[in-house]
Amino acid sequence: MKNTFKATLLFFLSLFIISCNSDDDNSVIFEENINAERFTGIELGNSQFVLPQSNVDIHTEFDYTGTSKVTKILFDVTPFDVPVVKDGEVAWELSNHLVPVERYEGQLNPHIHYHVYFDEENKYEPSFKPAEGVYKFKITAEHEDGSKSIVTKDLHIIQKFKDMKVGDNNVAVLGTDKLQTTYQYVSGNNTVTEIKYQLWFKEWREGQNVAVGKWDNVEMILPKESYNGKKNPMIDYMYNLPEGIPAEGYWLNIYVTEGGESEAVKLSVPFEVK
Repeated sequence: MKNTFKATLLFFLSLFIISCNSDDDNSVIFEENINAERFTGIELGNSQFVLPQSNVDIHTEFDYTGTSKVTKILFDVTPFDVPVVKDGEVAWELSNHLVPVERYEGQLNPHIHYHVYFDEENKYEPSFKPAEGVYKFKITAEHEDGSKSIVTKDLHIIQKFKDMKVGDNNVAVLGTDKLQTTYQYVSGNNTVTEIKYQLWFKEWREGQNVAVGKWDNVEMILPKESYNGKKNPMIDYMYNLPEGIPAEGYWLNIYVTEGGESEAVKLSVPFEVK
């Protein structure tokens, strides 16, 4: 009789434990996505959530629809599937990173465009690279009414640009009209169909499409003979800088489109003219 009672008790205890574990699992899943439909047009690297490992930061962009004015927007990142961490790399993590309040303060439906640096202390010359793999990227929005929304996406960090060289260690000499760019683009079994350069700079010329001191950009498509229809092409290109470009910090965005892919892979490289 005692044995029967013990067996029955153990049975119900096991059901209780399983039920509790199940509830815990559901709560974790729920916490990863709360009112996720309020986040639209999300880009992490790009809209396919792909980021080349050679970036110094991650481009984030989205539109948000709130229930009351937004008071906080937070980012959290955890490694999910990072099989190998090489020398000079880390399995990147980010905890409670606050997007600057001035980006959304007093707004009900803000548009967010923000760059998170991997190494905040050494933004343009990071001391490490994020290891290749899949990361859970969580965005949390909090409101004046005390409610919040959460969306979580899988961010894929992959090696796309090998042996990257821009200028002389990311420096172009003042007075030059050329910027050396050298790299191999890793397309795997895909062929490359287009490579576009986009130079971002603070305008110094009067009478342009933006005011002096505001960010402007120019775009150009690289000659196709060096890459069109090729797999894993080697690129060695002297990029023409705008005439009279002053000593300043700049960004060179490189967009590579692969055959069969709907969106280009984007790499952003900071460099200086000095």
